[in-house]
Amino acid sequence: MKAAKLGSENVIWDLSALYASLDDPRIARDMKAVRRDAAALAAEYRGRVAAGKISPAELRKFMVEEERISSATGRLGEYAELMLTTDNLDEGAKSLVMKMQELGSDISNTLVFFPIELGQMDEALFTRLVADKALDNYRHYLLFLRKQREHLLSEKEEMLLSKRDLTGKLAIQRIYQELTSSFKFTVTVKGERKVMNGAQIRSLRESTDSRLRARAMKQYFGKYAENTLVITNVFDTLLKDHQIECELRHVDEPMGMRNLENELDAEIVNTLSDVTRDNTDIVERYYTLKARLLNSKKLSLADIYAPICAKPHRYTWNDSKTIVLDAYAKFDQRAHDIIQQFFDKNWIDGRTLPNKTGGAFCTFNLPGAHPWVMLNFTGTSRDVETMAHELGHGMHGILSAKQTAVNRDAILPLAEVASVFGEMLVTDYLLGRMKDPEEKIALYCSKLESAFATTFRQNMFHRFETRTHSLIADHQLSTDELRSIYHEELVNMFGDSVTIPAHYDMEWAIVQHMFLWPFYVYAYNFAQLVVLSLYQKYLEEGEKFKPVYYRILETGSAMTPAEILGLAGIDPRDKTFWQKGFDFMRTRWVEPLEKLAADRK
Repeated sequence: MKAAKLGSENVIWDLSALYASLDDPRIARDMKAVRRDAAALAAEYRGRVAAGKISPAELRKFMVEEERISSATGRLGEYAELMLTTDNLDEGAKSLVMKMQELGSDISNTLVFFPIELGQMDEALFTRLVADKALDNYRHYLLFLRKQREHLLSEKEEMLLSKRDLTGKLAIQRIYQELTSSFKFTVTVKGERKVMNGAQIRSLRESTDSRLRARAMKQYFGKYAENTLVITNVFDTLLKDHQIECELRHVDEPMGMRNLENELDAEIVNTLSDVTRDNTDIVERYYTLKARLLNSKKLSLADIYAPICAKPHRYTWNDSKTIVLDAYAKFDQRAHDIIQQFFDKNWIDGRTLPNKTGGAFCTFNLPGAHPWVMLNFTGTSRDVETMAHELGHGMHGILSAKQTAVNRDAILPLAEVASVFGEMLVTDYLLGRMKDPEEKIALYCSKLESAFATTFRQNMFHRFETRTHSLIADHQLSTDELRSIYHEELVNMFGDSVTIPAHYDMEWAIVQHMFLWPFYVYAYNFAQLVVLSLYQKYLEEGEKFKPVYYRILETGSAMTPAEILGLAGIDPRDKTFWQKGFDFMRTRWVEPLEKLAADRK
């Protein structure tokens, strides 16, 4: 089915709730206002916090005003980024993004005194202050900031680092994004030459033509290999920048800053990684089975997303929309009604465009605004799951909007819970409707491949990231060394179940998270396994489960991840808890698939 007939080409988000256009005069006025208000807030409170010359009511007043300023700054930045998303080569959007980065740096520098002074406050005074009822909505956040005090620098040093990032880390990241977004690929599909972007050529992994799959992926990774002079230097520079910042902040390990931000300790993250590594036999077991289903002796990595059916079902935008809405409705009408808003109010952009950012995302929620969802819809079954996934994020943002701004964004380890839960709803909804065993086989395969991408694959990225960060203190990493490390992790995940073509050793270069947000990726694995546990509870408890689930989403980041999971009786320190997720995969997906495959004969 040609993209023009999918219906997604007409799905364009309406950003007018933010600003009317890149030239909207409100942008300049709002930039001026947040600078003025931040300066006034700093003038009123600087010096008083460290000295303890502030009452609970005054501290609450500061927090309310700081939230308002940061939210206004966030709206400006979000608009710039969303405009750039649909056209990465738009000079006006690029210029606005740079201005917003400068603005964000300026506001951060103006208000950086607060966490520093909060850390300097007398312990007994801080304890009395934060216990006051006036600060109920801010207590967790203030305690979180207090814990960071030993990793904060002086005010001048923090300001210098923030300013330096504009021409350092942020500039390097922008080079990577603009370079890779500019990549174009000319591919012949059924005799027709097509020019594709990254998202479109990656979708060819689901082609029924094995030679096309192999050719497309070789060309895709080949483009990154052609640009290793830039990409490798960018990656090394970002690794080194991260190492230096860790040293300056007295953080002992590269992952430490992310763990502090996530309010998790290394023990939990390492347990998660180790248990995942110990269960890779599921991956080998599945891809050995898939080779038989495809009448192949052995698959290549280019085949791991190959369709089982000779003519895989293609979905229009409306097909996908109906499935996702029905699946959420089957779970709960409240969930359905939240998701429906995204379609009705044009909060989604579903188009595939030449210069559009690849992949998919949902913005974080801002006070007075709603989330926006970005998709590159190409009509595959995976796109249906992606729609459910990103709209799950959207629902999470809507539900957590009851929190104050500092507690609104879901804490990273739990940020993927609603999205992955949405995928599970769609899977079970479709399985319940299917009568044809071949359709069920295809869906089980799709579900396992999606779960692998969220668990084992993200853990592979995490292990690669951990290894490369540990080496950068000793030497710059060459492209060959990076490829070698990544190849080892591919082998660790897939074992001998697939052939690994040499060009796949460049796959590390496409993982934007490792360039933009160090050690983000373990959050996907964390969330997937948490969801499997939550979903099992839903199947067992039915209606009783729903209030607990909504409360988890509504909590945002007002509690630690361990405390939030405790609402559902989950202990993330328990190794057996993580193992349950993989047991779920075996018993509910792999074994039924194996039975269907055996009956197929």
